[in-house]
Amino acid sequence: MRILDLAYILALGAGLGLGTAHWAVAGRPALGKIEVGAWAAWPRSGGRDVDPYMRAYLARGVHLPLGSGEGLELIAEHDDDGQALDGRCRYRLSGATPPARSWTIGITDGEGLPFRLPLERRSFTDSEIVRPEDGRMLIVAAATPEAGNWLPLPVSGRFQIRLRLYDTPISTQTGETRAANLPRIARLDCR
Repeated sequence: MRILDLAYILALGAGLGLGTAHWAVAGRPALGKIEVGAWAAWPRSGGRDVDPYMRAYLARGVHLPLGSGEGLELIAEHDDDGQALDGRCRYRLSGATPPARSWTIGITDGEGLPFRLPLERRSFTDSEIVRPEDGRMLIVAAATPEAGNWLPLPVSGRFQIRLRLYDTPISTQTGETRAANLPRIARLDCR
């Protein structure tokens, strides 16, 4: 009986240990995460002082972070009202962008991987968009074509919006950034 108890305890311990280790590094860790409105960032992910959970997440080989002096990546998985981003809906990305030498804004799947879309556009750079007179950004993200700055979405399912700021002073001051200094994500309608 003692052998069965010992085997059960060892199997349970191994299962719990492996399960919690996988859970800890399967997604981006909560440690070091900074949220500003709908956007989330991990400003230390590309620096020397990266925490062990982020290091393990990056070791899985899916993402390559920007270095601490190169810039900052902000990720949105929900709109400004807190609703999850869904390909069946249309979104307006508008407002200011923080000071940066250059930036890109793009769409990825829930894991951060690019979509296979019929149109090969998955992102915009700051030099590609047409701006209104006030100089702010205005992009419509939808599965069907739209007039103006249109960013194609998948027909359905969850996705992420990724804003990468290159050579920006906020990479070291992310916690002091206000939501008003970042693009707003407004859901227009859903089908």
